[in-house]
Amino acid sequence: MPIFEFVCRQCDHGFEEIMSYAEMEAGDAVCPACGSSKVARGLSSFATGKGGGQASPPCGSGGGGCGSSGFG
Repeated sequence: MPIFEFVCRQCDHGFEEIMSYAEMEAGDAVCPACGSSKVARGLSSFATGKGGGQASPPCGSGGGGCGSSGFG
């Protein structure tokens, strides 16, 4: 299920909820700070990257990145 970001219109608290699109469209999000259901969807950013949890080596580090084949 996707993670949606919300901002409470009553107390201005920002929070995230894991819910289905149907739950989000139905207005099932409730502010955890004040309990209000008057929330607005916030703008989300997303992260991209390689799988495995390891960072790619920087360019020029000999790690084969930046278009290099890694072969001498």
